[in-house]
Amino acid sequence: METFVVLLVLLSALLHATWNAFLHLSEDRIWLLGMMAIPYVVVSAIGVVVLPLPAPAAWPYILASVVLEFGYCLALIRAYRSGDFGQIYPIARGLSPMLVFVGALMFAHEALKPLAAMGVMLVSIGIVSLAFRRNMRFSGESVPFALLTGFFIATYSIVDGIGARVAGNGLSYIMWVYLIWNVPQFLLVWHWRGGARGLFIGRDKVFKGMLSGVIALTAYCLIIEAYRYLPIAMVSALRELSSIFAVLIGWLVMREKLTTRRIAACLLVTLGAVLIRI
Repeated sequence: METFVVLLVLLSALLHATWNAFLHLSEDRIWLLGMMAIPYVVVSAIGVVVLPLPAPAAWPYILASVVLEFGYCLALIRAYRSGDFGQIYPIARGLSPMLVFVGALMFAHEALKPLAAMGVMLVSIGIVSLAFRRNMRFSGESVPFALLTGFFIATYSIVDGIGARVAGNGLSYIMWVYLIWNVPQFLLVWHWRGGARGLFIGRDKVFKGMLSGVIALTAYCLIIEAYRYLPIAMVSALRELSSIFAVLIGWLVMREKLTTRRIAACLLVTLGAVLIRI
């Protein structure tokens, strides 16, 4: 069972890097979030009807997650405004595993075995090093927002990891989070874009936007289920293997350079993942 869950987390990592690439390539990222909100709202509306209500203890976590998701989206959009995908994504994703490790220990009382803890550390170091430029320094005005994005990722990961467990049903928990979060998000984008005419602009663009939403929705539902079977810090670290997929997407699709340093960083991340799995 554990191996199957790990494979689901790795699939989630690939899906996560994919929808982030769509967001980075989009000429209008706010519009894309509006399109992505549509499948979120449809699926979550069905989910809250057919799934049991989360336990009362889960509702503070649901509301906290909604607020953190809003903050995450705003920070991510700002980071992608002028940052290179191959730099911003690793900074944002690489910061979170270590923060989640500390947070899970403090708030969920989860302590990883020494080998797994070392693996989490290697994953974080490897991912963040993917973003280094010459002289081993970060560069660009988007870096602070990438770091802020990483903080939001770590915080909502801990909140959702605990919330999914106390809810009694992980999917029910995340359906309510997505419904409460995405309805106002869609309405805001609808208002900013002047209604249907400004929002539904071209069949191909609308399809890609909604597809991004489906991919993102699937990716995080897999993570929510994984939280029920594996430690939060372990899931978070394995999920951040998405940074390797992001480097490959940046190289193959966006023609970003695949340097020796980035290859070495990917190997370090992979070694960390192996230690976690062992």
